[in-house]
Amino acid sequence: MRLRLPATVAATLGLLAASLTGLAVAPAASAFEPSLTFIECPADAEPAGVECAELTVPLDWQTPDDGRTTTIALRVIRSPRGAGGFTFNPGGPGGEGISIGDLIYDQLPRLMRQRYDFVMWDPRGVGLSGPQITGCDPKPASPDLPATGPVDWESAWAEFAVETGDAIADCFAKNPDSAPYLGTWQVVRDLEAMREALGYPRWNYWGMSYGTRIGYTYAKTFPNSLRTMIVDGSLWPQESVYRLASQQPAGWNTALQVYASVVDRAQARKFGQIMEVLDDTVIQTPDGDLSRWDIGLSIIGRLGVQSFYPQIREAIDQLYDALVGEQTPRSRARATAAIEALEDPEPDPSQDYVFSFINCADLHDRPSPQTAARIAANGARDYGTVFGLAAINSVNCQGLPADYSPGVPRDLSTISLRNPPVVVLSLGDKNTPWVWGRSMANQYAGSRTITYNSSQHVTYLETPSRCVNDPVTRYVLFRELPRNNTFCGYAPSPQPEP
Repeated sequence: MRLRLPATVAATLGLLAASLTGLAVAPAASAFEPSLTFIECPADAEPAGVECAELTVPLDWQTPDDGRTTTIALRVIRSPRGAGGFTFNPGGPGGEGISIGDLIYDQLPRLMRQRYDFVMWDPRGVGLSGPQITGCDPKPASPDLPATGPVDWESAWAEFAVETGDAIADCFAKNPDSAPYLGTWQVVRDLEAMREALGYPRWNYWGMSYGTRIGYTYAKTFPNSLRTMIVDGSLWPQESVYRLASQQPAGWNTALQVYASVVDRAQARKFGQIMEVLDDTVIQTPDGDLSRWDIGLSIIGRLGVQSFYPQIREAIDQLYDALVGEQTPRSRARATAAIEALEDPEPDPSQDYVFSFINCADLHDRPSPQTAARIAANGARDYGTVFGLAAINSVNCQGLPADYSPGVPRDLSTISLRNPPVVVLSLGDKNTPWVWGRSMANQYAGSRTITYNSSQHVTYLETPSRCVNDPVTRYVLFRELPRNNTFCGYAPSPQPEP
């Protein structure tokens, strides 16, 4: 089954690229008609009854008639009432919607599943959607830093920037037909073409993390195409690479303090003492040494998911005993096991490049290695050595041209939507600090905020807080905003049965 958009819609999509950014010259009219083709789902597609489709769109919305196309993968779960479409983006950049779509769908309240079709999709360059990034070697994961002792941030960051820049430039050069076409401004035109092809008058959209930038750009570009919008774990609306990197050390520390405030106030003090000891020593294990970087990042990295709070507390308590308290082989073995329980699985290297290509299409500043080193050194000085690594995003655009794609609009004009968004904030959000979301809320006339007392990153339905979940659900169902901005207390996540 193939659905075609009116030529006037396709033309409008191209024209808006120029009017918003001022960086691209779009054709006066476009004959290209994006088409939706329903295909047979793979045998493992979930849940049962899901429909699979591919949306054919221009490779580059600046030149939609040049014959180059790509496909956006999507899946639809039809609702009994068919009252419209509900969709989401899980963030990243580089997060897949299809692979986690069934998990998101299972979380949705029953009334939302009954009322709205649920649409999951992979943004261009991600998961099952084109254009794909291929043939790239892994980027350097982090600077080469000493396990103990003083850190020469300037030297380490200069070397790291060169290595990262070389890897990114090489990957960009190997993917000339995909890498330059992954910016957010391209994604929102795909999203609008998807809405038109599926026949929805307007979207109900849930933006998580980077998905809030998609929502922000979509709201500026197609304000009449949104029925409701959840802004959850928001980026700063006028983001830059420098701001993204320079505010992260404070964001990490805020997450630690908020976590301690709801779990045990001694946790922040213990963490600080642990990291001071690890500035001078390592924990030896049969599988190798655990340094301040391994231990600090394992703990801080999990602060964005409050369901890990019991494991984080166990790790900090065991490490404190092993490094400050009894300091026995048995205590070190317990501490090692607690840290291993927090470790992330190995990331997909291709995700690193998608992250860089999308962010750097949107954010045009390029901090020098010297600036990056100062950000890292300041974070280490202010909060502790490991916090210097919070500046890691400062080098993610090295090796790329500054203006290879039109960027996200950065003007400060107010966005007026028919139904203002609800903005969900976490007081100690590790990845997207509270003030970023507050700034985003200020961009929308009439928006309401719900602040949750946790370090959780992305909060709606990810925690058991009815204070958060119930008003957001009512908003999507009935377009009923909270009467006032709201503060919600911490609600502990249920722990799995042993």
